[in-house]
Amino acid sequence: MLEVVKDTLKQPYWVIALALGVVLVVLPSVTINEDHSWSTHSPTPMILVWIGIGLLILSAVAFWAMLRAQHATARAGADGGLDLARVKASKGVHWTTVGRCEIRVVSGRIEEQADDEGTVVVLPCNEYFDDRCVEDTKSALGAYVNNRFEGRVSSFIDLMKEESQRRLGPGTVFQKTDDESAESFGAGRCVLLARPLGRSAPIALVSTTTQRAGVGLTARIAYLLDGMSKLVARLADERFRRIMMPVLGAGHGDIAQPLAFVALLLAIADSVRYGEGGHRLKKVTIVVFKANEHSPAEVGEVVVQRALALVGDPLGT
Repeated sequence: MLEVVKDTLKQPYWVIALALGVVLVVLPSVTINEDHSWSTHSPTPMILVWIGIGLLILSAVAFWAMLRAQHATARAGADGGLDLARVKASKGVHWTTVGRCEIRVVSGRIEEQADDEGTVVVLPCNEYFDDRCVEDTKSALGAYVNNRFEGRVSSFIDLMKEESQRRLGPGTVFQKTDDESAESFGAGRCVLLARPLGRSAPIALVSTTTQRAGVGLTARIAYLLDGMSKLVARLADERFRRIMMPVLGAGHGDIAQPLAFVALLLAIADSVRYGEGGHRLKKVTIVVFKANEHSPAEVGEVVVQRALALVGDPLGT
């Protein structure tokens, strides 16, 4: 009997409460005679029964809490320890908060998003800030510029070159291809066009790719980090606090869309938390490319949720 008691005391407290509760509920209703036979009767005293019922309820609650904790632990393991509660979602839009800045992710095409004169549209270009970027309508820059400046694309190219020379020059001449050389202003640089060709919606160009003869067009995650830092500095100068951009570094940059998306989020989070002086971004919208409503987005919802959870502020901060 003593061994049974010792083994019972080694069990979790909800098991002990269960065993003791059963004893207290049953014992007042049973009498054991001298010949070791037993008989049942109305429970006496009732106080023991009520204590037993309380212990049974306590045991049930403790067991439920244990199962819930195990489920939460298993879910955290499945999510890589990420707190997905940091991410909100509604009608295909996902968002989180980083340092009081709302980072939103939508799917679609950058040229189909509505312009806002207070929101800077950030577009990728190459290190030469030249017409190759704009004339390629399969690129985010080309698609956006040809949509917004139809009939004035050449004027936009001239403006882009003038501003690059004025803000970033002098550059360095490199051999782009076997047959062409051009002046490079470097990767990870930024030019801000506050009112391009009289339009109220500002545009920022960030160089995310390089091109060299024998190497071709390439992008690096380091260019995203440098580019976001330069972008935030320019936005601070002009006091802009809202931006919208596609996934920089993907596409012709040849960084896989999910990887480019995560790298971009990390660059944004770093810039938001450690911005220029007292200037902080208030809203960032990332447009994940989706050709049309019937095609999938090039960055899946699972990646979006987990990446936002990775950079998002803990709840309650």
